[in-house]
Amino acid sequence: MKQTDLFKVPVYIHSVRDWETIKMYFLNKINWNDPECQDLMQDDYLNGGYSDFHKYYAQGRNPEYYEELMTILHEPLQEFASMNPGAFVSNAWCQKYPANTCHAAHNHGAVGYSAVFYAQLGRAHKPTSFFSPLIDPWSGQIESIEPECREGDIIFFPSYLIHQSQPHRAYEDKIIFSFNLHLSGDTISL
Repeated sequence: MKQTDLFKVPVYIHSVRDWETIKMYFLNKINWNDPECQDLMQDDYLNGGYSDFHKYYAQGRNPEYYEELMTILHEPLQEFASMNPGAFVSNAWCQKYPANTCHAAHNHGAVGYSAVFYAQLGRAHKPTSFFSPLIDPWSGQIESIEPECREGDIIFFPSYLIHQSQPHRAYEDKIIFSFNLHLSGDTISL
């Protein structure tokens, strides 16, 4: 008998070079007290946290740190684009999770890739949990996985993949930057 896997979920992880060196310089550029970015995700238990998703992404704008973030992430973005020709970043946002906060299970749509850059991920924090789009045939359960990611890592995953940030009890805030990637029109074949 021969076993064949019919489907796979391609995910890419890359470490950002010298993140420890530039981390505080970059994070200090963000106005963590911006009233437009406070407590905006109460349904997802981000009380006391920070999210500029609604201020920028929902308004179709890029945040002030966008160009510098893209420069910091240049190497992993280039590597991802070399494996996925025509891929480009369409937007970006930042979220800060204080202790006992989380972001409920969600996805970023049916098309393209999404990414999470772990700007601050202390020892008590866990990376994003991802849920399999396939149900286990014997148990009927949906498997979840927390890939091995550390602070300074970026993970690229299909936008359809359901994921969540679990609650944590750490003193240090968890800080992530997220964005979506799409294909330029001239690289899409129908």
